[in-house]
Amino acid sequence: MTRPTNRTMAIFVFWCVSSTAFGVPISSSTSQKLEDQLYTTRRTPKVVIDLPGSKSKLPLPVVNYELKSTTTMSSESSTTHRSFSTEQPLYRLDGSNGQACILLQVDALITVMYRTKSGEDQKVNIYVPSDAKVTGNCDNENTVTMSLKWNAFVLLWSFAKTPGGERWYVEKIELTYNSSDRHFEHIDQPNKTIRLSTGQKHNSMFPTPVGKSYACSEETEIPLTDGKNHATVFLREMKLQPFKFKNNEFAAEFSCTSLSARFQDETAPVAVGSTLAAAVLLTVTGYAAYRYFKVKKVKYDTME
Repeated sequence: MTRPTNRTMAIFVFWCVSSTAFGVPISSSTSQKLEDQLYTTRRTPKVVIDLPGSKSKLPLPVVNYELKSTTTMSSESSTTHRSFSTEQPLYRLDGSNGQACILLQVDALITVMYRTKSGEDQKVNIYVPSDAKVTGNCDNENTVTMSLKWNAFVLLWSFAKTPGGERWYVEKIELTYNSSDRHFEHIDQPNKTIRLSTGQKHNSMFPTPVGKSYACSEETEIPLTDGKNHATVFLREMKLQPFKFKNNEFAAEFSCTSLSARFQDETAPVAVGSTLAAAVLLTVTGYAAYRYFKVKKVKYDTME
């Protein structure tokens, strides 16, 4: 088989190009489109799908969430700190209906005096813990009791109402403890149950209208004794209410300052009245004596 020469190949390529160029004419519009595609300077439009609220709302939840979280954590931290730093221990006794019968909020300290085996007098301070066990009795309408128990100590509160039922008051506070407790080092009489209570001078403490709570920010001292042993209960920042029946919160406060002012207001009229009565009595007595001796002298002169 004869190989084609270079001349033959050139003629063949020229013939193919010529037939293509003259056989398939290209229109001017087609040519313009091809030029536009190859040499255009316009950018293809950028298609953006704008979802509803995507640009404005997507970043906001993240920002709001961070701000809300920061604010909430700060608020909770400060609230917790305030509750631990300002509030006093709260002791609550529930009645048979499950609602609070007695509420006591106080920072209480008990100072107990005792004698050691060597004959020395010692004093020990005992704080009433916030987790003291609360027991008591609220079945009676006019008298209720509440006991705070911890370790070897029991602090009993007895409440009563006045005969007319208008006011409530603390009838007695009683402290019971075992003399072998660790607080009483080298005590002269160990293994004894000692019971101290308020005397007759303190049998109507904190008189308050029924339905109100007694409140006193000042420190109150309550002496306890059995005639031989002595102790003192210090009550600080106290709020107290027995005979509750509406809810589990303290009612309107009856301040100890109001109680002192009321006693002062009642004492002044009594003192003035007593002085006036004494003056009237002396005047009547003096006048009677004068009349007696005057009449007697007149009768004696007449007889002569």
